Amino acid sequence: MNRRTLFWTLILLLFSALAAGATDIVLPPIEDVPQEKGAPSIEPALDVETAFDEPSKPAPSYQAPPRETLVVDDSEFARINWTEDYVEASGQAVPPDGKENTPQGKLLARRGAVVDLQRNLLEFIQGVRVDAKTTMTDFMVRDEVRTSVQGLIKAVEIEEGSWDGEVYTVKGRVKLEKIRSALLPALPVKPTVKTVPTQKPKSGGSSGLLVDVRHLPLIPALTFRVVDEKGKEVYGLAFADQERFLSSGLCDYHTNIAYAKGAPRIAAAPLVIKAVRTLSPENVDIVISNADAARIRGNSFDFRIPCRVTVVKR
Repeated sequence: MNRRTLFWTLILLLFSALAAGATDIVLPPIEDVPQEKGAPSIEPALDVETAFDEPSKPAPSYQAPPRETLVVDDSEFARINWTEDYVEASGQAVPPDGKENTPQGKLLARRGAVVDLQRNLLEFIQGVRVDAKTTMTDFMVRDEVRTSVQGLIKAVEIEEGSWDGEVYTVKGRVKLEKIRSALLPALPVKPTVKTVPTQKPKSGGSSGLLVDVRHLPLIPALTFRVVDEKGKEVYGLAFADQERFLSSGLCDYHTNIAYAKGAPRIAAAPLVIKAVRTLSPENVDIVISNADAARIRGNSFDFRIPCRVTVVKR
């Protein structure tokens, strides 16, 4: 019996059994099916017993920086994580009078906690420094910025919530990417859409920039400038691609230089320079030597466009 005949015979048996009301149908195992005479034996491509037992390799996951390298500014109810690029806040509320120890009271306490969270977020975000001379408050006088910020706060991502029987507590965060997007129309200097270099740095070129300011009183901000000793700008919004600025900011901030050198943003061969000073009294903009400025401008790979820059502060 050849394979075609066997196949149709099995199909007829199957339908006959179903028509007769059979519920348990046993077909011959694959290894018992006779092969055509003279046909070459066929080995399975996979071991059918183990092919689906072996777990697939997991996709690479984001590895959070060590806690000791994070740059965080905080207040009583909120904080900004400059390393991981978000603002986080908490909110709390209790049930209304007469609703204690009831499911409805717990639900109302949660709603109140979310409102408190949103209020704390708004208050904190208004104080976030945009550049050396302004904070978010200065930009939120514009309707478009204020409306955007209020919208993203209303849609805050609730990270966790807890109920101890008396007080409901929630935590939520807003990514700085969304704040930069809300801010973009009002920036006096706007990053433009640029062609982001995709080729690897040539031999001897640097893959990114690490600026060491651990010896200086640097204050983080959403935007800043790096200038040479003559005051000529070496890096800032004018050099960055708009999309890269919005998604990841002009830089990330760290406190651990050993970790920062190998961080994905600037690895694997960053140019490491030491700042000369910061521009006082704001201490947001960074001054570097003329020699280091020339090294940045002359690098074969323009890491300024994709914002492959890290600042290490104390």
